[in-house]
Amino acid sequence: MLERVKASTSRLSSATRSPHFHRWSPIILVLLTTVFILLGATCFYLFERDPQEMTVRKWYMNLTVERRQFARSISSRIFNDTRNLLIIIDREQTERVQTLLVESLKRYEDKLSIVPPSRREWSWVSSFNFAYSLLLTVGAGFKVPVTIGSQIFAIFYCLIGIPLFYSTLTLIVYRLISPVLKWPSLTRSRRFVLMLAVFGLFILWTLLIGLCLYYQVLNDFWLSIFNAFTGSLTVQIPSPVHITTCGVLFLNFAATISVSLLLLILLVSLSIFFPKELLLQETDKAVEEKLERLTPPPKFQVIVDEAGESKLTTTQ
Repeated sequence: MLERVKASTSRLSSATRSPHFHRWSPIILVLLTTVFILLGATCFYLFERDPQEMTVRKWYMNLTVERRQFARSISSRIFNDTRNLLIIIDREQTERVQTLLVESLKRYEDKLSIVPPSRREWSWVSSFNFAYSLLLTVGAGFKVPVTIGSQIFAIFYCLIGIPLFYSTLTLIVYRLISPVLKWPSLTRSRRFVLMLAVFGLFILWTLLIGLCLYYQVLNDFWLSIFNAFTGSLTVQIPSPVHITTCGVLFLNFAATISVSLLLLILLVSLSIFFPKELLLQETDKAVEEKLERLTPPPKFQVIVDEAGESKLTTTQ
């Protein structure tokens, strides 16, 4: 058994060191991360769909009962607790008055902007947003799984998914920027200028997100800018009630690009002070190995002299 494990481990390590795996590893990690997010969204949807439906039904039933009880108490006070007015009405008139009071309460509740629980709160798209925001570490404090199975799944989902997501994102950013950082003309001062340029691009991109939120999702300019910066810095999204499902999805994708820009700033900053640690400068050993692979091996031939002795000589 141990021999099989050792053999499998050696085959796996040799496969990861192959140039083909090195070339296709970003695509493999992207596909793996995508499948992982889709799996998480489906699991959250299956865990929370039925409990959310029961919560919505219970909320509306309680609201209807409370309206009728409140209307009954008002009508009883008007017609039974009045001492100065001798008003006597029958049962049919009492029910009609209570119905009018219930309709008046509905119109009054509409003015209060009471937000009922939505049946689409744990739709598949909303579950996808929740799963995506967990890996982004943006957070979704306005939405919490209520079932024990979903809460336990969320813990292991974050433990596995967050390292997978950020390692994939870091590898993609590193593969894209490393050829640029290896340019001989890119000196330390120019790398510093490149870092400032990427930082400016990050600020410009975040402001663009804020403008999109202002014109498409929210009606408050400074609240939109605040949402854009907090989402870009992977801080919990504030004011979630005003953001639609499509708005949260847009903010998650925009935050992914923002995090990529932050990782790019970090890599460029590290390349200024630690170029060798980032493998931006090849070591002498690596150069020698490349020269050995490029130089063909010498050829030998056997020469027999007059005494009958043989010796090896190299041929040009």
